[in-house]
Amino acid sequence: MASITITLTDQGDTAVIVHTDAEPPQIGKGVSPAQAIAMELLGTAYKRGAEVVYDPQRVPSTAFYLDLLTPEGLGFACTAEVRDRARNLLGRPSVETLRPRGAAQ
Repeated sequence: MASITITLTDQGDTAVIVHTDAEPPQIGKGVSPAQAIAMELLGTAYKRGAEVVYDPQRVPSTAFYLDLLTPEGLGFACTAEVRDRARNLLGRPSVETLRPRGAAQ
């Protein structure tokens, strides 16, 4: 299941920067319904003059989740349950804890 985060940031009166953790578009590569909508939104932003940056480390929430999974970041400062929640928020499966039956991801 795809999860895409888009952050819009004002840069003065008219300029906008769009940061996303989506993969840059590639010709011939299939996309999920969520990815298709994200591509449309990002395309519209680009056409309106916004700078679009494809970099997960520049999306604040995604950068935080990635820091929770990195030993050099916050990985050793939190529990396995917190790291697995961060993985789930990034669309990755849990690897350190077992989920109870019927629990949502």
